[in-house]
Amino acid sequence: MAQEVEFGKAGEGKIRSFWVGTGLVIITLGIYAFCWYYFVNDELKDIGISKDDQNLGQSSPAMSVTALVIGGWVIIPPLLSVYNYGQRIKRAQRLAGIPRQDQIDPTVSFLLYFPGALLIVPLFFHYWYVTKHQNRAVRAAGGLPYLGAPEVDSAPPTPA
Repeated sequence: MAQEVEFGKAGEGKIRSFWVGTGLVIITLGIYAFCWYYFVNDELKDIGISKDDQNLGQSSPAMSVTALVIGGWVIIPPLLSVYNYGQRIKRAQRLAGIPRQDQIDPTVSFLLYFPGALLIVPLFFHYWYVTKHQNRAVRAAGGLPYLGAPEVDSAPPTPA
């Protein structure tokens, strides 16, 4: 299961597994992808609210999904939605204090999506890339180390 992280006054997010999400997309024949897109955009909105950022806090997860589903017939709306999603992740990471060198590059994210969606393999990397950076934003906004839990030595202590 995904680990839940509270953002204080503005809700919570989940640290999501790339592999579980990929499996759910495959099992549901792609339907879960739209649910996932709504959930992650909603988490970014909650981060914006918790950090008092009106631009991020007023984003609309429903409009993002609508741009993918209905706008897909026009081609441009889904591309704008995916690029703006990368921008929202970057804004959330900046608000949460993640150093610039560890923040998402929205252009790389976009290029993995398009033309990546036509080539399948880059689309897979796009999903991995945005999931990794979404998780960093959620961890940092929840007060956790953004790179994940520090490595713990699993070896038993040596007697002196």
